[in-house]
Amino acid sequence: MPFPERLIEQIRQKVDLLELVGEVVALKRVGRNYAGLCPFHPEDTPSFFVHPERGIFKCFGCGKGGDAITFVMEYYRMSFPEAVRFLAERLGIPLPTEEAGQSQQKSRHELLFRALRVAAQFYQQMLEAPEGAVARAYVLQRGLQSETLQRFGIGYAPDAWDALVRHLQRQGFHEVVLEEGGLVVRSEQGRVYDRFRHRLVFPIHDPIGRVVGFGARRLREEEATPKYLNSPATPIYDKGRLLYGLYQAREALRTNGYAVLVEGYMDALTLHQAGITPVVATAGTALTVEQLRLLRRYCQQLFVVYDADRAGQQATMRALELALSEGFEVKIVLLPEGEDPDSFVRAQGGEAFRLRMRHAVPFLDFVVLHYQRQGMLESPSGQAQAVRHVVRLIAAVPDRLLHDFLIRHVAARFGLSESVLYEELANQQRGRRSETVAARQPAPVPSAQRVHPPPGTKAMELLPEEQQLFRILLMNPSLWSEMIQGEGVTLVSEQAQRLWDVLCQLRERHPEPLAALVSDMELQQSEVGQCLMELVFVAEAPSSRWSELLLETPEPDARQILQESLLRLRLRRVEEQLHQLRQQYGQLHSWEEQRQLLQQIQQLALQRQHLLNQLSGGS
Repeated sequence: MPFPERLIEQIRQKVDLLELVGEVVALKRVGRNYAGLCPFHPEDTPSFFVHPERGIFKCFGCGKGGDAITFVMEYYRMSFPEAVRFLAERLGIPLPTEEAGQSQQKSRHELLFRALRVAAQFYQQMLEAPEGAVARAYVLQRGLQSETLQRFGIGYAPDAWDALVRHLQRQGFHEVVLEEGGLVVRSEQGRVYDRFRHRLVFPIHDPIGRVVGFGARRLREEEATPKYLNSPATPIYDKGRLLYGLYQAREALRTNGYAVLVEGYMDALTLHQAGITPVVATAGTALTVEQLRLLRRYCQQLFVVYDADRAGQQATMRALELALSEGFEVKIVLLPEGEDPDSFVRAQGGEAFRLRMRHAVPFLDFVVLHYQRQGMLESPSGQAQAVRHVVRLIAAVPDRLLHDFLIRHVAARFGLSESVLYEELANQQRGRRSETVAARQPAPVPSAQRVHPPPGTKAMELLPEEQQLFRILLMNPSLWSEMIQGEGVTLVSEQAQRLWDVLCQLRERHPEPLAALVSDMELQQSEVGQCLMELVFVAEAPSSRWSELLLETPEPDARQILQESLLRLRLRRVEEQLHQLRQQYGQLHSWEEQRQLLQQIQQLALQRQHLLNQLSGGS
């Protein structure tokens, strides 16, 4: 059955959109809005804005916008019922009692999330049970404290073929759901058995804390099985789109403004336990663009700390270009040869690691050091190879202003002319354009105080006075009566007339047209809906008084600006009519026709003067 409208309205009134969005996007205050990098498309300059008091968001880059329910649906790829349930549970709002059999109508995703949550709880219980003695001894040996185990939900998969299967079936889950969630494997005979057995289990969470998959380390070193097993790709889990520990690190990432990127589960756990909390791990996959874009929503600086062996250094080199192309400021933390973050911190402590971070190497110096260690800088050909590699990385940096500084640094380091390096940079940039990952151009940096929508948006097709008019009515619905008093409203552009028709329809549905707009997802995605959403956030200054009208203007000021907008629109219409009549006057040959037309011109001129007097404060 559909959710009652009062429940939807209660959720919209109670939810804190700023907090909800802030869990996955680093937001900064801009006037009365909050701005950040859009979570729905890649960008280097923030074009995503949240208006917390109205409970709406808007991206001027990709056009997405709406309320809290829309955000949850878009970001977490939920259906409308799933998003409503998610927010209701988050806010402690009771849902209507489900009728018999209705639970079967829940989406497959909801069942998978619930199955993985129950599985994670089972693994945690098993770690504390007698069966988990070996696992407890292992985590003690690795120095993990109980607080860390609880915070990250570490568990133990029993040494049995069907311990989890039997537990979940007793909870009412069908084996098809378990298989789809990656919890079990089906044998050639058609029977299912536990995917993870006698392993330490690391739950993997999405950015809002839902368990979506697992990593698991073997506890028998002599076993001829992979040291680590990971959940397969499922409808709710793609290892290339998530980072281990991101959910636990999200606040530290925003607070510190940087991330420490490591490879393994234990690396992340040990650093976090040592107080280095803005740490995330790729855990089971090479670094991907999707992972970096997820991380970029929280911070801009990246410390890469991969293992200090040959494989780790090669992985660092691969990660550099990806991270630079996504707009990160990248530094590399150097560890003694043969060490990884986990072993280094356990041996020397967290303060020693922080000291290494303070002496982290900029990416250009790291590449040069890499070639130097290989002895390749001893020959001209080796130096040329190193320079080409460095310039390729510079070409990946979106900020063109940085190119000049970096090129000068390389020229000084290798004793080369800047012109030669710029020529190589141009070659590298042409090569990048032909690759599948096209070079991304930086957008202009927006003003710290104003929101400037991109040129060509539908809102810009309106006259300045029309923009004011619609925006005030959206933000101050109590002033709607001003529109039906006196001479009513005069609209000039065709776009304005279309918006007015839609606005009237919205007001028939709800006393606040903006509330009706954000509840109509189909309308939001339409051309007219996008235009109305833009008007809520746009703070450009088409008149001398518009700069005073931010996102919330006290009602007396808003009324005054509304009246001024109405007067200016009437003035535009009168001046347009005057222009047309004057053109006609010169084409008339009959004196009587000229006399009649002249009377009309004089009447319009009087109207024009009257409107000008009203605008100037006269009588």
